[in-house]
Amino acid sequence: MQKDPSHSSPNGKGGSQRRTQQTLDNLCEAACRILESGDRSELTTQRVAEVSGYGVGTVYQYFSNKESLLETLAARELKRMLTVAERILSGWSASPDDAVANSRRLIGAMIDIIGERPVVGGILRTEMINAPADSDLGRELQRYYALIIGAAYRAHPEHRRRLQDEASRFVMFRAISGAIQTAAVEQPALLRSRAFEDEMVRLVLGFLSYSLPHEDAAAT
Repeated sequence: MQKDPSHSSPNGKGGSQRRTQQTLDNLCEAACRILESGDRSELTTQRVAEVSGYGVGTVYQYFSNKESLLETLAARELKRMLTVAERILSGWSASPDDAVANSRRLIGAMIDIIGERPVVGGILRTEMINAPADSDLGRELQRYYALIIGAAYRAHPEHRRRLQDEASRFVMFRAISGAIQTAAVEQPALLRSRAFEDEMVRLVLGFLSYSLPHEDAAAT
């Protein structure tokens, strides 16, 4: 019988906490490796035990079922997304003249977020989007959106009307993430190219700047 690596004798509270965290990290990594196939149905507690080398009982100590495992993975991914976004968006300049540089920072953040593990990330972002708005995951996702929109508000108040519109925000986020997600899966070399970045900057700035005739009339 394979020895369960989580069943070692403790060396004090600190050592026990480190082992607990390490076990959780190992189980989550095993789950991500399973999801890399792109098939969500492949993720089971039994399969996580097999891939991680831990016993099924250990898996159940951390996750009551597949849904709780997916929720934990999504929460960890969202935390990573927030960390990357906070780091890059902190450098935004509150000047209309820096719109191109700010857009490049936004695209760079999204590429860093999506490009690392695009298949797994796509599955987990679907979990985030489908989470109830009043759940911890739903609230954190709204905080992520608010972080990006808030930085855009401060840097480019000339685009405030477009950024405040729910339909505009939805289209912009999905257009950016969809293009990056597809490039990461289908053409990873293109994803990190200057040509791709340039086209994404055009996408963002063109979307924010262009108004339809009836919108121009309404603004006058």
